[in-house]
Amino acid sequence: MEAARRLIERLAQGAGYLASLVLFGIVGLTMVEVVTRYVLHNPMILSDEFGGYALVAISFLGLAYCSVERGHIRITFIVERLSPLMAGRMRVLTLALGLVFVAVAAWVSWKFLGDSFARNMRSNSLLMTPLKWPQMAIPIGFTLFALVLAAQLAHAIGELRAGRVVDQFTAEEF
Repeated sequence: MEAARRLIERLAQGAGYLASLVLFGIVGLTMVEVVTRYVLHNPMILSDEFGGYALVAISFLGLAYCSVERGHIRITFIVERLSPLMAGRMRVLTLALGLVFVAVAAWVSWKFLGDSFARNMRSNSLLMTPLKWPQMAIPIGFTLFALVLAAQLAHAIGELRAGRVVDQFTAEEF
């Protein structure tokens, strides 16, 4: 189980680093766009479109990484008033609900990507970009996020069963 957890963590970190490379790429593309538009007076037509695709890739590829790094927003005003045991149970419940939601989103996004491949969908721009390539970030990101949530849920259940109630706001869990 520990080996699977480490593998999932590495995959999530890899996706997060890939998202950061996409971010640096879009910053570079934007800088080139500024130079071509205002210095050479000949703007590129791909900067806006690829910027949108990059934003999607950064967002979805970063989901699992953000969860591993405990970067998602947590609203704690109710949970911090509960007993440690009840807070642990609440953690299991919220992880399970989150996993169900994210797993359904992953499944639907894989179906959506399959439709894009089957129909060879393209953007409505002059570039006519095949949409299957930028859309791949959505199901990959949701799937990695679901794997991270599943590993966190298994860990939380194991801790609860072992009688170890971990403070979920300060302890490292993944």
